[in-house]
Amino acid sequence: MTIAVSVIAAYLIGSIPFSFIFSRLRRGVDPRHHGTKNVGATNTLIIAGKLAALLAVLGDIAKGIAAIMIARYLGLNDWGMALTALTVIVGHDFPLFLGFKGGKGVATTAGVLFGLDWIFGGLITLLWVLCMLLVRYFIPGSVLAFLLVPLVMWLGSWRSPFIIFALANAVLAIFVHRKDLERFFSGKEATIQEAVAKYLKKS
Repeated sequence: MTIAVSVIAAYLIGSIPFSFIFSRLRRGVDPRHHGTKNVGATNTLIIAGKLAALLAVLGDIAKGIAAIMIARYLGLNDWGMALTALTVIVGHDFPLFLGFKGGKGVATTAGVLFGLDWIFGGLITLLWVLCMLLVRYFIPGSVLAFLLVPLVMWLGSWRSPFIIFALANAVLAIFVHRKDLERFFSGKEATIQEAVAKYLKKS
């Protein structure tokens, strides 16, 4: 019963669409119909500006941290904690309040990892930045970072429920980024440098 409470709470928290909320508040636009049409911080930056994007990122990170705090407060075991962690990300990707059309889970995953272990969360954030610098593409770099998390957990002797969570989340990341990956492999995805230059020119 306690696990059910944690999972339901995590999904509802994950479903809070901060990118949608701040895009509407700042510019009165719906991210599902403008820019990249993704309900995420990157699209919020494009259609609603830096402040809205920053608030969206912080909100999405906070969702992951909050879910882990709830699981800890309820005294869940490792499996319950791992299931809660995955559920808050599922809530972000497929939010109840937006017809199950949400973001890609990058910031919420970061929040989960920070909630589980601040040092580990910081290390994975650095690894994510390194992946993007090496790959030079935002989406492939992010997906690579998702794929490396379970490996780093295994090397760091994390318990199996958390490694399984990271593996499941990596599969989820590939699924929600599948169209972006198709564009990348077909040579249609812009590099980070090209995307930034395009944004600056637009600004």
